[in-house]
Amino acid sequence: MKKLYIYITLVLLSILTSCVEDINPDFEFEEQVFISGLLTSEEDYVSVQIQKTTPVTDTTFSAINDVQVSLFTKNVSNTASLVSDSFTIDNGNYRTSEMITPIIGNTYWIEVMLQDQTVIKSEEEILKPSIPIIDMVKNGNTVRVTFKGPIEEQNFYLIRIEVFKGDMSISDEYGVFNDRIVNEVEEKILDIGNIKTGETVRVSLHNINFTTFQFYANVLRNQGDEPGFSSLFPPINIVGNITNTITNELILGNFGIAGFSTMTMDF
Repeated sequence: MKKLYIYITLVLLSILTSCVEDINPDFEFEEQVFISGLLTSEEDYVSVQIQKTTPVTDTTFSAINDVQVSLFTKNVSNTASLVSDSFTIDNGNYRTSEMITPIIGNTYWIEVMLQDQTVIKSEEEILKPSIPIIDMVKNGNTVRVTFKGPIEEQNFYLIRIEVFKGDMSISDEYGVFNDRIVNEVEEKILDIGNIKTGETVRVSLHNINFTTFQFYANVLRNQGDEPGFSSLFPPINIVGNITNTITNELILGNFGIAGFSTMTMDF
């Protein structure tokens, strides 16, 4: 798949968090639970992937199919309620039995009860409004995407850029960035290079919370040059916003909440 060149005004997408020193620890492997999922503002089914970690020499997928998953919400009056605890299970993927209609401004989280009665809970994250994509314009081999973000608060974004030639996918890339530097202007500019005539570009913008932003930043940094989003979730040593309520320790994975917008255009 071809490589895109993605820039946002004054903010390089790959510069996400403070620098850290790489360490290669010598330790004995210990099996852990890994949870991942993303609830967006779109009416849709909500999916949560749950698996066990495996040694780095083992490339098999170790699904967990015997836990109880519950999705909760809390409204602006701070009243909590159960959204759903009915999930269909397929090879570690838990999907709500019915479509969910999220409410902007509510907070959402999941609780997972393991077979040993341990309860794992994600951080309560607010569902932020979607950030509208205003336009996509091609100039030469560069597509300029304009979107409108509020200037009264700092926003954090997960962006997906897909490129198609007819029915064939030729690129599918993710990036994260924040608008701290460019937040003095309402309209933000994102430039995507290496787009040819006859190709279709789909941009999906997720308005995420800070902890989820950090998680995806770490995932993408560890991903290296591996293509595609499916490779974001091998059992690697990345923690996000999920806590073991018995030990009060963070575990591997993240369940994020995101305002969602998208635009597709042929060039």
